[in-house]
Amino acid sequence: MMIFYLIFCSLLIPVNLWAAITPHLHSDLSMQILHATSTLVLLPLLASLWIQRRHLNQFTGFVLGIFLCVMVVINTWIAFMGMGVRNGWIDHIFLALAAASVEAYFLFMPTAASEKA
Repeated sequence: MMIFYLIFCSLLIPVNLWAAITPHLHSDLSMQILHATSTLVLLPLLASLWIQRRHLNQFTGFVLGIFLCVMVVINTWIAFMGMGVRNGWIDHIFLALAAASVEAYFLFMPTAASEKA
């Protein structure tokens, strides 16, 4: 199941980059779907960060957690309110980075000390 999730996350990277490059070539509905989907993709990573918070580097976990929380709040708002956000292309760049961080986290996920022994 995890492989399907990671493949889906990897597909969101070029889609968000394309949305950043072509901001006015899509409909309001397609943008709301993209932002809602991108938000749903970030939630498992936030849950995993919370569950494994004792095993992670505190600074890295804190920065990634704050970044993902901000992305979830912004994209939930865009998913409900629609387009019309100034400099929305920047959000798509950050969404691509967030999807890449999901990939990196789950591919290089730290293992707990009890699992290493």
